[in-house]
Amino acid sequence: MEYYKQLEEKYAKFTDSKYAVTCNSGTAALHLGLLALGIKPGDEVIVPDFTMAACGFAVSYCGATPVFVDCDITLCIDWKLIEAKITPKTKAIMPVHIYGRLCNMPEILKIAHRHGLKVIEDACEAQGAVRSSKADITCYSFYKNKIIHGEEGGICTTNKKEYADRINYLKNMAFGDKHDYFHEEIGYNYRMPESQAEMILGSLRGYPKERDRRRKLEKEFYGKNIHDAVWVLDYFEGEPLTTFVIKGWWMIKDGETRPFFKPLSSFPMYGGKCQSSNAKYYSERGHYLKI
Repeated sequence: MEYYKQLEEKYAKFTDSKYAVTCNSGTAALHLGLLALGIKPGDEVIVPDFTMAACGFAVSYCGATPVFVDCDITLCIDWKLIEAKITPKTKAIMPVHIYGRLCNMPEILKIAHRHGLKVIEDACEAQGAVRSSKADITCYSFYKNKIIHGEEGGICTTNKKEYADRINYLKNMAFGDKHDYFHEEIGYNYRMPESQAEMILGSLRGYPKERDRRRKLEKEFYGKNIHDAVWVLDYFEGEPLTTFVIKGWWMIKDGETRPFFKPLSSFPMYGGKCQSSNAKYYSERGHYLKI
């Protein structure tokens, strides 16, 4: 069996999903997931303002409009603000688990159900913490800095065969069953290379050991375990040293740190004016440490 098919089978089991479909990046997974849900030009998708740019970009790739919602103290989308942003054009909600912290999915799913909306879940930063997802489609990244990784790669999980089949079709240039070079729709070359699938399978096998390593570093850094999945160690500039265990502070001094995400609404293509006070506040003060 091809490595990518092995990965699909094993990752579906790992996430307690019926189906898993590989692709060549987490961004491609989001794009394919949105297309499979029928997102098209003129539609709106609720997206957190505090998240990685790929979330907004994937919506734009579909010709749809991302509608940004501020974060709360967890850095995840503030579910209490979502309903105020829903319009007749809204077709889906994209909750994103930020820096290994899970969104309030039960409340988000209730809102989606009340308004007849689809849910596409971005779990790229929370591998291992998302099981038995109730979202329509859940997307993951296997980029080299992720907990489970290759050099690149992505995957969509779902419990609906129609979505899995649609993603498979679109990622493979919309060839269809005949593969006769007559294409009825625009397709995408989003297939995962076998070399990447093999690498990711190895990382998946090593997940328990890697999870434990990360948990140990997290406890050294904070003095306790605080994340649902330990992807990075995040902290705020100016916090007193007592916030962290002294012996863990060396990680910030000696490790590779990066600033927090910038609000998507502040990007030129999305208006260039930040719409979210919390996202702005945290983005100006936060950093994370790669582990």
